[in-house]
Amino acid sequence: MTTLKKGTSELELNTANKFYLHKCWVKKSTVSIFSAVQAIHCCLSDMIPLDGETWSDACTNRFISLAHQKLVTIVAKGPVHKTEPLPVRLFESSLIGPLSNIAELLVREQLACFKEELKSNDDSPPCDDSATWDPPLEHDSGKDEKTSGEQTEEPLEFQPQLKLPAQLKDLKVRVSHVNSPSSFYVHLTQYDSQIKRVCELVKQECATMELADVMWKADMYCAAHINGVWERGQICSDVTSSNIAEVMRCDHGNTVKLHINNLRPLPPSLKGTLALECTLTDIRPAGGRSTWTATACDLFSFYLTGASAVMTIKELTDERPVPVTLLCSNKIGQLISIADFLASEGLALRERKPRDAVVQKPKEADAQSPVSGTQTDVSDCQKKDTHPASSPISPPPPISVVSTPTIPKPAPRTIMSAEKVKTKLYNPPELPFLGHIKISVSAIGEDGLIYARTQNADYQLEQLKKRIQQSMKTLPKQKPYTWKSVLGCAVIGPDMLWYRGQLLEVLGGHVKVQYVDYGLVENIPVVHVYPMLLCDDVPQLCMPCQLHGIIPVGGKWQRDAVALLREMLVNRCVDMQVTELPTDPRGPITVDLFLDGLSLSRILCHHEHASMDRTVLEQKGHSAMPPALRLDEWDLDTEGLRGPEEPMLGPYIFPNLPQEGEHFKVRVKHLWTPNELFLWPLEVIADVKVDGETLDEALTRINANISSLPQLTSFSQDYPCLAEYSDGKYYRAQLMKFSSVEPVMIMVKHVDFGSDDTLPTSKLRHMPAELLRFPARALKVKVAGFKAPSAKRNEDMLPYSPGWSVKAAMHMIDLLHSSITATVVAREPELTVLLFNEDGELVHLPLVSSGLAELE
Repeated sequence: MTTLKKGTSELELNTANKFYLHKCWVKKSTVSIFSAVQAIHCCLSDMIPLDGETWSDACTNRFISLAHQKLVTIVAKGPVHKTEPLPVRLFESSLIGPLSNIAELLVREQLACFKEELKSNDDSPPCDDSATWDPPLEHDSGKDEKTSGEQTEEPLEFQPQLKLPAQLKDLKVRVSHVNSPSSFYVHLTQYDSQIKRVCELVKQECATMELADVMWKADMYCAAHINGVWERGQICSDVTSSNIAEVMRCDHGNTVKLHINNLRPLPPSLKGTLALECTLTDIRPAGGRSTWTATACDLFSFYLTGASAVMTIKELTDERPVPVTLLCSNKIGQLISIADFLASEGLALRERKPRDAVVQKPKEADAQSPVSGTQTDVSDCQKKDTHPASSPISPPPPISVVSTPTIPKPAPRTIMSAEKVKTKLYNPPELPFLGHIKISVSAIGEDGLIYARTQNADYQLEQLKKRIQQSMKTLPKQKPYTWKSVLGCAVIGPDMLWYRGQLLEVLGGHVKVQYVDYGLVENIPVVHVYPMLLCDDVPQLCMPCQLHGIIPVGGKWQRDAVALLREMLVNRCVDMQVTELPTDPRGPITVDLFLDGLSLSRILCHHEHASMDRTVLEQKGHSAMPPALRLDEWDLDTEGLRGPEEPMLGPYIFPNLPQEGEHFKVRVKHLWTPNELFLWPLEVIADVKVDGETLDEALTRINANISSLPQLTSFSQDYPCLAEYSDGKYYRAQLMKFSSVEPVMIMVKHVDFGSDDTLPTSKLRHMPAELLRFPARALKVKVAGFKAPSAKRNEDMLPYSPGWSVKAAMHMIDLLHSSITATVVAREPELTVLLFNEDGELVHLPLVSSGLAELE
């Protein structure tokens, strides 16, 4: 299956007189680049097999050689029922016009024969039949007069570089690659055969070249092997040590990344490009952006990539991309401007024309301009109705191939006089009375001001929002304003609802606006702000407040202090005591705020964000925490509320070890690192009994009735307790620290085993005091004589002690499984011992000999 050029078809050959064509630009009045691709069942008309029944293999193969992968012209003979194949006549074609009739060639070679009713005047496709489908290509009269001898000589006229025709209007092109509406590449359809010939020549010259060591630099031409085809390319940037080159396809415009093994030097005779980089004129990106949005680029690429179009070059210079206008047919076969299409989709805006102070020779300028007659008529009307020097909209300047440098004129939007608008401020908020009230905080300013609304203002805000949305049904007409005399304004918020605002500062294309009913300050594009008042009879509903008797650190509120205020107050209802009203009704109110009875000023001082101004507090006679004074007047009775108090337990006791140098049997219960572990002194703890029972017997008795013990309520560090182990039994433990707050998890150490565990408070019980009379069994000791190796090894290390490897810890565990004896080396600053195996040798020696440790 092959894709044919403009005005032709895609063929799927079946037999000599039946084939399928994909309807793509077959008839201009019904098909366009925006229509779906369809397959049409066709057959050669006026032909029958030699034997009148079946087609021979020789005829079928000959037909395939003539039509498959070839440029052909198809002429329909007439309408048929949709279930029958469409009878067509097939002509060999080229870029300079149709050639011979394929059916006639088959008859001439005695592979087929005509029907009896075939007329002699059907040898060439009709060109004046309005009912027939258009031929694929339209040519100038000079090209139609070329002889067949000249056509065969066309491949000899090889042009490696694109040469534009003298006539720059209505050029037939095909879009090969799209970056954006400001950068896309096209082919002239008359160069289609040249592109194929370029690939053949590049393959002949470069395919057999030996791979050479070439320093590929930017802008160097090369032959690139892309998807099995040799093409001309140009290096985009210097090739680094990665040996991956970014190459632009000279005849297509897009870039690919290739290994340098797929590159060869390009002969000078083949250097050039047949792709022209273009840009659409008279439009610009929508939304005030300087670059095209991804949506605009995707839509432009979707419709234009690989499509045929009619292009007019507005001005030809050496600069690239070239400014052009591009026309394609729509669904009803009409040519439309792609620029108009993008503008209708809301992805582009029309570029405003600069106006000249004096326009000379308007008729000559119109004659040189390639714009349409409709545009010319509009310009003529504007010239008749308005004077050129005072007209706000002047005709477009003449376009010529050779342009002279002129001083650029300012765009109309920059020289249009801005409308002077003056608005007043919204009415100041209604101030509350002195005393305690409930407020809701809506915003915290960067200067530490607290913006709040009373409960009555919250109700008024809901009514105001409904009133504003009902009155504002459409957007007012946007005009350029001075903004210098604008105070109150209307704002379209991020939720596309209307809000009342106050203009604070003009920042180029943005303005700083404060929402007067919320206190929030934002930088907003001017297109979302209108110099008008909304419901100006309603005063501001948000009032600014400042804390009383408090001085921020450094004289102004710091960012971390403002962040803390926002975390504590925004969107929260709190108690407020109004201590002083401002003389200016728009000024801040001096207040004290209380969160669940706690003074906000005290909280800020506690976090060292501010300090109390004692002088002000004494002069004004206000307490820093009024709700605390009211609590003193309450008659609170706590009798019967307190439960039985837990007795405070003392620390654990430890066993008395033998003197230094004496050997005693031990059992290792927990290993932290190879030289830090927990052990049991067996001889010391074996016979310890309290009230006639051992520790194990006492724990068994307590676990049998564990539910009678209360849960732990005292969580001081190193406090003794009973902790549940994984086997469901409780053992003696010691509180270490809080490991998390939500949920509350506490790390404990099992004093009789040396292991740690993290448990919720529900698995901790109060320990009976009698268990403290038993000494702690597990002693943490340091094993002397060796240390972690100083040389770094490529092994997995213990995460909590990176000096030791996991392999060393596992080896040490194996060494401690035998009968171990110990001797005390030192008691301070920590208990240090030497460990011996059953042969009387130091336990750590095999560890040292294997390189997992070194002598200390």
